[in-house]
Amino acid sequence: MADDHPVSPAQKRLWTLDRLHPGSPVYVVPLIYRVDGDLNVPVLERSLSEVVRRHNVLRTVFRVRSRAPRQVVLPPEPVRIPVVDVAGHLDPQAEAERLAVAEARRPFDLNAHPMIRPLLVRLAPDRHQLFLTLHHIACDGWSLHILESELSTCYRSWLAGKEPELPPMAEQYTDFTEWQAARLESPTLHRASEYWRKRLADAPASATIPADHPRPAVQSFDGSHVRFDIEPSVAERVGLLARACGATPFAVLLAAFATLIRARSGAAEAVIGTPVTYRQRESHHRMIGMFVNTVVQRLAVPETATFRELVHRARDESRSAMTHQALPFEMLVEELNPVRDPAFNPVFQLMLSYQEGELAGLALPGCKVGMVHGDTSTAKVDLSLSVTRAGGRYRGRLEYSSDLFDPATAHCIEEQFRTLLASATSDPLRSIGSLLPPD
Repeated sequence: MADDHPVSPAQKRLWTLDRLHPGSPVYVVPLIYRVDGDLNVPVLERSLSEVVRRHNVLRTVFRVRSRAPRQVVLPPEPVRIPVVDVAGHLDPQAEAERLAVAEARRPFDLNAHPMIRPLLVRLAPDRHQLFLTLHHIACDGWSLHILESELSTCYRSWLAGKEPELPPMAEQYTDFTEWQAARLESPTLHRASEYWRKRLADAPASATIPADHPRPAVQSFDGSHVRFDIEPSVAERVGLLARACGATPFAVLLAAFATLIRARSGAAEAVIGTPVTYRQRESHHRMIGMFVNTVVQRLAVPETATFRELVHRARDESRSAMTHQALPFEMLVEELNPVRDPAFNPVFQLMLSYQEGELAGLALPGCKVGMVHGDTSTAKVDLSLSVTRAGGRYRGRLEYSSDLFDPATAHCIEEQFRTLLASATSDPLRSIGSLLPPD
């Protein structure tokens, strides 16, 4: 008898999108590691097999039962890592890069294939690239840290002839979905529902910024991105201003992003989606799985307010959103029942995400391991700004719909954000109006 469980609301949304856009790689998560040294492939396979055994979400498929998706957990089996040898190619590195693009763009069959797909590309006897490709329906950013840590622990231990010391799995992701399903009728959720209905009752259906091209009738999810660094001195000022306002760095970044939206759109308020992790119990922190929820930040941006005052507004808005994060975004959309338009994402079209700490990478004894950025060439919404703080530095990634924006415009937007953030944090008592470009 198959191990059959309910899906989380977030999983149901991704499953539905996969049905509406079959073959789209928009929710593929590509991890690519450059491995130089004496890589023991059998030990790597054994290590990955153990991680997949420990976390049943990685060997889950999605089947329709009574016209609804269900999680079906497959029994654990040894994981085999296909090896593609490109050493004989005229340009092995170029061939590896071609394979990386193809692998990141290759969709998952949610009905048949487990949610992790390994591939090893051999450029030379002591040079490899390891692809670990996952689907977002089975993981989030936190999960990737767990995956790296456990894979490294197993490899290191078995390479030394020892058993890995990993804590037993008291619960699985399927236990979380059962727990969450039971909470969907709780008073906490009803209070959250009431809060969001009032907060977003008269929000505009489309709150975005002017684009270079007309919006297609159907969202294609084709996209690209720009990576950038924020100057260390500006990053330091972000932290200082956050502490002075009793806020987090996210609130400062939210205020700056909202100001940027006002500068480019002229709108007096910004409506921004923000991903948050919904790991409510201690056991959730040790699981791989899709724990992300999305909350909506609705922030007025008056020209007469100072930037410091806007940071206070952003702090309060963020706290309220987090307090009421129990309502899954998917249920919020059902309750708001906005006009559905296949041309754009419901409720918000702009996103901001912030996280502390980058992926550490894999620690494989005898090998030097580095990360290579994978790219699915997709965009989930019109524009999405991600900022990661690591080692006292802020790194940014601006993902944009290539149907709407030209690359030159994306570069202009990220430059404007960096300039605005530098100006606002150097003098937080400046008015928002003085930070906006002249008409």
